[in-house]
Amino acid sequence: MLNKNFLAFVACGMVSSIGDLLYFFVFSWYIASATHSVQYMGTIMLVSGITQFAASIFCGAWVDVWGAKKIIAVSNVIRALLMVGLMLVSTTQAPSLVVLLLIAIAFAITDASFYPAVETIKPQLVSEDHLSRMNGVWYTLARVLSLIAPSISVLCMNLLGIQASFLCMAGCYTASALLLLLVRIQKVQAEPKAKSGKWKHYTQSLTEGWVFIRNSRMMMTLLWLIFCVNIGANSNGLLLPFLMKSMNWDAQHMSYIYTWQAAAGIVCGSLLSVKSVKQPSFLYVLIGFLGQGLAILTVCFSSTLVFLCLNFAWLSVCTALVNIFIRTMMQKEVPNRYMARVGSLFAAISMTSTPLSRFFTGFLTDRLGVRQMYFWAGAFEVIVVVVFFMLYKQITAQPGVKSQTEVSG
Repeated sequence: MLNKNFLAFVACGMVSSIGDLLYFFVFSWYIASATHSVQYMGTIMLVSGITQFAASIFCGAWVDVWGAKKIIAVSNVIRALLMVGLMLVSTTQAPSLVVLLLIAIAFAITDASFYPAVETIKPQLVSEDHLSRMNGVWYTLARVLSLIAPSISVLCMNLLGIQASFLCMAGCYTASALLLLLVRIQKVQAEPKAKSGKWKHYTQSLTEGWVFIRNSRMMMTLLWLIFCVNIGANSNGLLLPFLMKSMNWDAQHMSYIYTWQAAAGIVCGSLLSVKSVKQPSFLYVLIGFLGQGLAILTVCFSSTLVFLCLNFAWLSVCTALVNIFIRTMMQKEVPNRYMARVGSLFAAISMTSTPLSRFFTGFLTDRLGVRQMYFWAGAFEVIVVVVFFMLYKQITAQPGVKSQTEVSG
C-alpha cells in the first residue's frame, strides 16, 4: 500500500493539519479570553459556517477546472498569509469583530477548497481493496497530530505568546505547500472541456454532482443522517472552552482532554489500519453516531478531569469509526472522475445545519448553561440515530442503488 507518492502526500496533508489544529485551538481560546461570550464565538462560527457552505458548493468544480494539486497549494499559501494577518490583529488590545469575521470567512473559503482536492487525490494513491486501510492510516496520523497539537498550542501561548502561535501556523501551511511539489499524480481521465466558459463548466459540474447523489440510495441516506446528526454533534467544539472556564480550569486542562481524545483516536485508527474492511456497513455508522451522542450527553454529569478525559476518549473512538467508514463508503460508491464535485456538494449540503446550530447553541448556552446544552445536544443526536435505526431494515431492504447509472438523470 505504501509508495513514494502516498508518503509525500500524507506528509503534505499532516503538516497542513498541524496548522489547522493550532488554528482551532488557539483561535477559539483567543476569542473566549477576549470576549467571554459563547454568543460572540457562535456569531463568528455562524458566519464562517455559512461561508464554508457557500464555497463548498463550487469547490468541486474549482478542483475540476484548476486541478487538485493547484487548489491545495493555493489554499495553503492563502492560509499562511491569513495567519500572518491574524498575528497582526492579535497585537491589538480590543480585537475588532469585523476583522476577525473577515479572517474567519477567508479561512473558511480556503478550507472548503482544500477538502475536496485532498479527497480527489487520496483514492488515486492506493488500490480499491486498501481504501479503508488508507483512511485508517490517514485518520491515525491525524489523531497523532491531535495528541501533540494541544501541547504545542499551550507551549506557544504560554512561552511565546499568541503572535508566535499564529506564525507557527503560517509556517505549517508554507511547508505543506512545498511538500506538495514532491507528489506526482497521474490523471485517471481527461477533464471535460468547458465550451461556454468556466462558469458553464461550474454549473454543469454542480448538476452532475447532485444527480449522482440523488441517484444513490446510500449517498442520500448518509446525507440526511449527517445533516441531522450535525445539529447536536457540532456543539462540542463550540462549548468545550466554556466548559473549562465554568469549572475554573485553564487551557492546560483543555489540552489534557484533547490529548485523551487523540490517544483514543490513534488506537481505534491503528486497529482499522491493520486490516482492510472491504464492505463497511451502514449499521456500523449508526452505532458510531449512537455512541457519539451518548458521549456528548453524559458530559453534563462529569465533574472531574479524569471522568471528562475518559468521556471524550470514548467520543473520539466513535468519531473515528464514523469518519473512516463514511469516507470508505463514499470512495467505493463514487468514481474518481466525480469525486471532487460529488464530495464537495455532499459536504456542503450535509453541513448546512451546522452554522445555525452553532449560533443557537451559543445563544441558548448563555441562558441555560454549558452543561445543560451538552445534555440536549447529545440527546438530540441519540434521538436522530434511534429514528434511523427504526428505518434501517426498510432502507437496506430497498432495491440496489441507482448510482450505477451515474449521471444519466
